[in-house]
Amino acid sequence: MMHKNRRAVAATLSRALGLVAPEDPAALARHARGYLRDIFRRCDLGVTGVNFAVAETGTLCICTNEGNGRLTATRPRVHIALMGIEKIIPRLADLAVFLKVLARSATGQPITVYTSLIHGPRRSGDPDGPEQLHVVILDAGRWAIQRSEYRDVLRCIRCGACLNACPVYQAIGGHAYGSVYPGPIGSIVTPMLGDGTGAELAYASSLCGACQEICPVRIAIPDLLIRWRQMEAGRLLPAWERAALWAYARIARHPAAWARLGRWAMALLRRLGRGGWLRRGPGPLRAWTTVRDLPVPQRSAFREWWASRKGGAS
Repeated sequence: MMHKNRRAVAATLSRALGLVAPEDPAALARHARGYLRDIFRRCDLGVTGVNFAVAETGTLCICTNEGNGRLTATRPRVHIALMGIEKIIPRLADLAVFLKVLARSATGQPITVYTSLIHGPRRSGDPDGPEQLHVVILDAGRWAIQRSEYRDVLRCIRCGACLNACPVYQAIGGHAYGSVYPGPIGSIVTPMLGDGTGAELAYASSLCGACQEICPVRIAIPDLLIRWRQMEAGRLLPAWERAALWAYARIARHPAAWARLGRWAMALLRRLGRGGWLRRGPGPLRAWTTVRDLPVPQRSAFREWWASRKGGAS
């Protein structure tokens, strides 16, 4: 709820719990803790993600700052851990490096508040833990990504640094992305995993490069966004716009044809305009001119002015 203030949180808790929640943050935390802990006590099954999985020892690592991951993994009778194949790291010695990079890039901490290392279900003599542990390793297109030119996105450790640096994400928030993977990296990951929706998210970027500069694993996110735009451009554009761009590319290669078409377009716009402005355009321009006016071209085009100037100078 990072995008909610204390008033919005109080209103949400009041609706959910059927009480009048105060706006004091400490009191809100007490209400939420009392309500949620009772649910955790009664649950038989808990589902968590996995931040890192160590191939050498079979260790699962879960990092949280709130403690919800540890409650979910230890209190219920059955623990199900979901992880993508990219979460696997080779050795336990490598984990220290990843933990340091993750925490400092995400929140600036030396280490997350709760770092849990899980080696299996509860053994004889253990004070807590689940009776059963099931690990579900997801592909969902990741092997295909690994063999593509977008393989670098699998290096992402989900620290969220690119989200904090992105001016677009700061303006519109995470819900606008319609996915669990928002922000710059989510604009690439989302359409490549699952059902392939979200191809238009690559255009929700100014390509300023702040995400690449802040990324701790140095993923060239702007370059990947440009590649995705190039690949998806033909699929996202309507047929008439693709035809118009094809015609533009053909005509722009021939200066004489380009100049002739420009004169025809200027004459048409002058005829349609009123008082120096085009306020209701034809065809595709109609939607564009619904909320803005287009100034009609001047009587003398730049090409004509430039030709007369060169002629006068010579």
